[in-house]
Amino acid sequence: MSASYSLNTKTTSVNIHINSEDATNFVGNGVDSGLINTSDFVIVLEDIVNCDEDTNMLVSIQSIEIPYTFYNVSNAINNNKFYFLEQGSETQLITLPSQNYNVNTIIETLTDLLNQASNLGSPYSITYNSNTGKFVFESSNSASFYFDFTQDNQSRTAKLLGFFPLQYSSSNQKITSQTIINMNTIPFLFLDTNFGASGSIITTNQQNMRTFGTGVLIKVPINEDFGDIINFQPNNRHTLIIERKRIHTLRFTLKDNYYNTLDLNAIPFSLTLTIDFVDFGSSGIYNNDPRDEMVKLTREDVNENLTRALIQQGEEALENYEERNKLINLLDLNQSK
Repeated sequence: MSASYSLNTKTTSVNIHINSEDATNFVGNGVDSGLINTSDFVIVLEDIVNCDEDTNMLVSIQSIEIPYTFYNVSNAINNNKFYFLEQGSETQLITLPSQNYNVNTIIETLTDLLNQASNLGSPYSITYNSNTGKFVFESSNSASFYFDFTQDNQSRTAKLLGFFPLQYSSSNQKITSQTIINMNTIPFLFLDTNFGASGSIITTNQQNMRTFGTGVLIKVPINEDFGDIINFQPNNRHTLIIERKRIHTLRFTLKDNYYNTLDLNAIPFSLTLTIDFVDFGSSGIYNNDPRDEMVKLTREDVNENLTRALIQQGEEALENYEERNKLINLLDLNQSK
């Protein structure tokens, strides 16, 4: 949970400086690189952090440094494939190699892939309109061609190239992007943790989930170029209250904006974790643990409140309707006299 608390114990705050290079274990391999996953690791502390029974630990991120070595088009993001069809030919799967692209390099690579897949020679060219932010795909052959972004959850590829997750057919040997292309496919990152509390809620349309709780400690904006270091120090630190009385092991995972584990291509990242201490029951600070005073609504509570509100609205509408009829009857009576 994110809030401001008065630190009222004699225990000094603790900073833990962590480099994923020093991990005890890495969890799995990167989807794109196949190398050790330096963005998902477990570290075991030799110096255990403890707190008293009447004290709680508050954890937050002081700073984080992440190398921009992940790709903006890749298998990990699932935004590098779509289907291509020429009139009278079989459907072809176009796959962009996982790497970092800009407008020029994706035009060059995609043009080559379309011409390699073509049965009509090499008729395809792609231009970028900097005024509209859109691609124009053009063929020098009169045969129609088609793009299909509806299969295998290719909505992210569609967004990359400026389309909706639909099928598109050429008109006058051209297909033009419907929306502005989006090369900034990962605008921010999440740092997830193994702390039990759901300190952050993520909104999503994946797997029929609209929201879900996580242990995310920080959201990191990306304001650097590929190959640089992303340095971030939050102005207002998100503080997570954890139930543990001792910290011995820690797990950190970098996630992209789709909540996929990031592939840093085996390059480590670093962070500084701050642990503060607070006694909620200390006299003059908190009479009770403020978390106990939070109202926790169940789905049944929400449905009951919504039903009650709708009934009240219906009653008010009925009352207004009856008053309106009385007024109409009164006017009719006056006019008849």
